[in-house]
Amino acid sequence: MPGTAKTSQFLLSTATVMIGPQADLLSLNPAQHSVGLAKNFQMSFDPTYTELTQGITNTVVMSVRTSEAIRASFEVYEYTLRNLGYAAGLDASGISFNSQSGLNLTLANVAAGATTLTVTGDQTAVYPVGTYFFIQAGTDDQVHIAKVSAVSFATTITTITFVGFATPTGTTFPIGSRVGVVKKIEMGSGVLFQPELAAKIVGILPKNNEPFTILLPKVKVTRGMNVAFDSANFTNLPFELTPYSQTTSDPYYGEFGGASAVLFPR
Repeated sequence: MPGTAKTSQFLLSTATVMIGPQADLLSLNPAQHSVGLAKNFQMSFDPTYTELTQGITNTVVMSVRTSEAIRASFEVYEYTLRNLGYAAGLDASGISFNSQSGLNLTLANVAAGATTLTVTGDQTAVYPVGTYFFIQAGTDDQVHIAKVSAVSFATTITTITFVGFATPTGTTFPIGSRVGVVKKIEMGSGVLFQPELAAKIVGILPKNNEPFTILLPKVKVTRGMNVAFDSANFTNLPFELTPYSQTTSDPYYGEFGGASAVLFPR
């Protein structure tokens, strides 16, 4: 029968996408480096040829491959601090981009124009000077962003001071308002060079759960930021990775040479 299969190496799968420092290429793992729920991973290799033609009909007699464009794209659904950092073109691989956890509750009203608030327990390590945080009235959209200018602990209570970021006029946050750490991600600041990272992609073939692994030794996240508050569909970050050829100064040049992408099929 024409067109019949020879093997069971068919591809119907999702992929785990891991991003991290270049030096950690072979150490990338799902627990530490996965971007979470990712859909529609695609990697394309689109070479360009310069051709020499002859005769009236311009038949091709010679061609040379003069461009090797490789692109990888996928949709990221988890709006974590790290994923948003990568989407903004930052090196979000370090511990400073670990997701912030835990919320504190204010012990007293935070009045309009206030520059201090109090929470229970010793929270000085959570809110060091220079840390950005939010105050939220319950679960409402009444939110204030502030920056710690001083913090102190005494008699089971931590006092957080935020001079220069006073609460807005006419706005009062009641007892029990939520307080939590946030990180500042600046965009459009004119940074010319994005960080070089590494990526590892693992898909599982449906037959026998065999892995199909792709290593990208040197990449930049060249597209990804998309924030849309949509009540009809879940929004995603449309990531695009651009792989680059390694140079002799890159950590895995000795192993993979100038390859931009390395596939490991069976």
